[in-house]
Amino acid sequence: MKDEADGSRFHIMMDCNVLTDEIKAYLRDELCKRIDVLIVTHIDSDHANGITKLLRNPDFADMQIGMILFNGFQPQTERPQTLNPQTLAKLEAAAELLPPTVDGAFQKTNGMDAACLITELNKHPRWKAIWRQAPILAGETIPLGNNAKWGRLRVLSPTQDAMEDLLHDVKLEYSKRLSSAPPNEEFLDQDKYYEMMLRLAELRKRSSLARKTNAEAITKETFNKSAKIDVEENSVTNANKASLAFCWEGGEEMKRILLMGDAVSSQVVNELNAIDDDRIWFEAVKVSHHGSKHNTSIELNAKVDSAHYFFTGGKENEGPNIETVAKIAMKPLTKGIDQRVIHYNHEIGIKLWKELNEKKAIQLLNNYHTQLNTDNTYEFEY
Repeated sequence: MKDEADGSRFHIMMDCNVLTDEIKAYLRDELCKRIDVLIVTHIDSDHANGITKLLRNPDFADMQIGMILFNGFQPQTERPQTLNPQTLAKLEAAAELLPPTVDGAFQKTNGMDAACLITELNKHPRWKAIWRQAPILAGETIPLGNNAKWGRLRVLSPTQDAMEDLLHDVKLEYSKRLSSAPPNEEFLDQDKYYEMMLRLAELRKRSSLARKTNAEAITKETFNKSAKIDVEENSVTNANKASLAFCWEGGEEMKRILLMGDAVSSQVVNELNAIDDDRIWFEAVKVSHHGSKHNTSIELNAKVDSAHYFFTGGKENEGPNIETVAKIAMKPLTKGIDQRVIHYNHEIGIKLWKELNEKKAIQLLNNYHTQLNTDNTYEFEY
């Protein structure tokens, strides 16, 4: 954000999977190595990996960060207990199961240091000092800048229940790996070892079945059918249900941006209902979980509208799904919206984007005042 009157700026960065040269150049040249609010929506590696590498990168050792928002498993007691040597030895042995990484700019890095964001945050006092320790939960409002000059973030997700469900998953993995339950009381480095358990659990995940679709499937009939499909949320992981999601809002006209992370629709709708009973218009919407059909419901789609929808990342067995795109494209235009643009930043290995770029599919989208765009820049005044 930029104040045209005095030239001051405010920078927010949310999530990063691969720390590409393009991202590094943008952070260096456009943001001048300054991030006012760094957000990691949840602990999944495809959201945290790039942030971990950024904080470790010597080229960004002089980077300025104002605040880090990330729900880890930080002990909330002043004096957490110390684990006995036998338990620590088992935890360190489990850490060896995490695969090492070799980065072109670094030496070989062991699994614990490579994979765990919390390890990196705790390692450097200046990062730890700006990492908010209290849980960030739905219902809170976070002002940005003095007197909320840069607007505010309404926290839409997660709930305390979602965080407790995720903690339950962590403790189950701990019990499997160590053949004993974790201590009832909070312990030293609990956050680091609990994140490690989620990383280990990720290694055991089975890939879900990929979508079956082809170019011929993109028709008016299949779009209509897909738009009406409401998929259950019960297959969404607890890590995603515990994702941070925000509504940024600012300015006299109360402009808004919806930042979904990987949150579930039902929770976001619950919080949006507290803002307005009717449909809410957003300047932009970051679609949840790469456009997965499990994270965009008919109810959410009816509640939210925008001229700009952003799909980030994705892979064939995860999203985007045609059901999500169809819901957005097929709904009637809200007053003030002449056309919707679906932006996406990643298409390698994703058949859907290729199929939607076929001539007939493009015409179908155009008939519904929707177009695809790989330009992921959008500016507005507030």
